Amino acid sequence: MQSVVSLLLQAVNFAYGLLTLAYFISLALRDGAFFSRSSERAQNELTIARDKLWNLSKPPGRLRHAFFRLRNGLRLHYVISDSQKLPLNKPVNLIIFLHGFPDSWAIWRPLMQAEGLEEHGILIAVDLPGFGGSDSLSKYGSTEVLGAVTEFIVAMRSYYFGEQGCEGKVLVVGHDWGCTILYRLAAEAPQLADRFILSNSFYPQHLHDTGARIVHSSSKMLTMFVHHPISSRSLLRKAIISMKPLLSQLYKSGYVFVFNLPLPLATFCGSMGNFWFLRLLHRFAAGSKRPLESSAAAEALANSLGPGVDDCNTYLDDKSLESYPDSVRRRAQSGAWSHMIRLYRDGVASEPWEKPLETLRDLNSLDGGRRSSSGEGLFEGGPKGKLKAKVTMVWGKQDPAVDLGLALEGIGDYLVKGSQVILLPRVGHWVPNEKEGRAVLAQVISWAAQGEAGDVGSIARSVYEEVEVMIQR
Repeated sequence: MQSVVSLLLQAVNFAYGLLTLAYFISLALRDGAFFSRSSERAQNELTIARDKLWNLSKPPGRLRHAFFRLRNGLRLHYVISDSQKLPLNKPVNLIIFLHGFPDSWAIWRPLMQAEGLEEHGILIAVDLPGFGGSDSLSKYGSTEVLGAVTEFIVAMRSYYFGEQGCEGKVLVVGHDWGCTILYRLAAEAPQLADRFILSNSFYPQHLHDTGARIVHSSSKMLTMFVHHPISSRSLLRKAIISMKPLLSQLYKSGYVFVFNLPLPLATFCGSMGNFWFLRLLHRFAAGSKRPLESSAAAEALANSLGPGVDDCNTYLDDKSLESYPDSVRRRAQSGAWSHMIRLYRDGVASEPWEKPLETLRDLNSLDGGRRSSSGEGLFEGGPKGKLKAKVTMVWGKQDPAVDLGLALEGIGDYLVKGSQVILLPRVGHWVPNEKEGRAVLAQVISWAAQGEAGDVGSIARSVYEEVEVMIQR
């Protein structure tokens, strides 16, 4: 029976993904983009934009490129701020940024170069595996991706703080998939950071529990209605209302079903119409109803596509001759889309994280040097998967990809003391991209880096008066 149900679910998922892909194709045809090809001017602008972000011999503003080699030999690309801006004789903070889909380190560039932020610590933005200038993985499951991110954070802490640690704070900031990954680390490796600052993505355990509760409640009402249709007819309406958040998210997440279609179809979605789907996402990120101007479109594409072929022939310096990994060179020629969507296909959000001995040793060494960011005990109550680290969620309420109620209702049960949920009424999904969202993020990071003195809600309102503090524990 279970195998039959599983096959039916697979068929429904496939049908919905295929229907959504057909809808995307119809939109691309309507926009006149389906058969479009890149002009010579657009190609030149993309080359220039890529050169600004990815040429290893040219520092991107006040940042510089670097690579970190994992124990398995794969390399992660990251950019780091100029440590000469840090004040002397003060504890050094470490602030690490994780991007989401379909972005790279470059989504954080305006925030990292915000006035005064680099004075609060060493700023590092890393490309997730398979994105930007980082190596590809053979599988993008939770063990592989969470393991790579954990090893990177531990290494940065060790390098800048030394084996004995220091008085500075470790802050990790994540958006979209970066947020989802950090949710899991806040629950399963809380000793990595003193505070997790998260923006606009589901916490997988909370989503699972909330969805299961809604389905259970609605199915009971529907069962009662089927057995007693006349006396309990009001239950049908209540069941539909109860299911509304899930149905809303099902509609908003149609693209996820496309990404889980057979790989040729899923890849076609990313390449059709001269990257039409990516350009659509970039319009949402910029808050624009019309196609972006050519230079802005080129910058957005350079952020998502990563280094070009020319950039892969640049080096960090003449001595080391260190350049991008071979897998990045291959992606520059064939495209990165098939790797980026693997986060949706390979179970990084839901699979158990099987920590190897090296990861367990790394985390245990942090337990010995620095206390977990949560003050709560290991056996204190709460739902399964309750976070064990202090979290500040900065959430754009106008997110077209996430149902607000489904994402945040009951989330307080999963948060530890010292956590907050801050809502931004006019901000959408790409909080780091939007002026108001970026300003609030900068204030929250500064607050956390300077010892968390004062009320973070009031501090956020100093740059955005409409800020709503939903939860403050």
